[in-house]
Amino acid sequence: METNALTIYQPLTPDTWKMIQSVAPAMHQARLFGVASAEQAMAVMLKGYELGLGLAASFEFIQVVEGKPTISPRGALALIMQSSLCAGVKIDDIQDEKGNPTACTVWMKRANGFEYTATWTMEDARRTGNVKAKGAWESYPANMLRWRAVGFCADVVFPDVIGGLKRADEFGADLTPDGDVIDTTWRTVTPSAETSTPAAQITSAVLTLPDLVARYSAEGIMAANGGRIPATQDEIDAVATALAEVSNA
Repeated sequence: METNALTIYQPLTPDTWKMIQSVAPAMHQARLFGVASAEQAMAVMLKGYELGLGLAASFEFIQVVEGKPTISPRGALALIMQSSLCAGVKIDDIQDEKGNPTACTVWMKRANGFEYTATWTMEDARRTGNVKAKGAWESYPANMLRWRAVGFCADVVFPDVIGGLKRADEFGADLTPDGDVIDTTWRTVTPSAETSTPAAQITSAVLTLPDLVARYSAEGIMAANGGRIPATQDEIDAVATALAEVSNA
């Protein structure tokens, strides 16, 4: 017999709430987690905590997109796989005769017997405008198909396990091939006249990764970094400089 998924939620205690309030400003100031304010950081930690995530882990799976908390496809799958309500997950990558990824089919089943299958194709991706030149859909089609199919299937079979959260990609957020969200909710920093820096010299000291995405798009950043999202401070610096030089060429 299936247990109500709401019982897995961690009850919020006064001590936990005080910890969230004290940690939130630091998480915001760190500018590593895609939150625009301490209040957004509090909302992410609170929602994550209710779903059974640790406070820090909440930022890995929950992002604020268009002012609303959302969950990444990878986060949705993580919650489902650790839930006692999950009776099975199967992911089938589909290729054409030349070995090119064409679709992905995902099957999920609940402990009470309810199951559903979702399929997402490259044609679906093109029709909805996801496929862009030098973007992740072109460079890593199998990964991107997989995460989109996972998300749609999770929406139908496990909406309670993911806390009713919308997926970030439903709001148009860009994803990495690993199913994480490239968030663009942080405000782009505009240097003042007194501290204005030539574009060719702008690095991550002025622009963080989310700021770069807002200015140049995720596809442009990946194109300037060999098809990958910058993973280190040095890569962010190099990409920021390279893109600024191209813009001013």
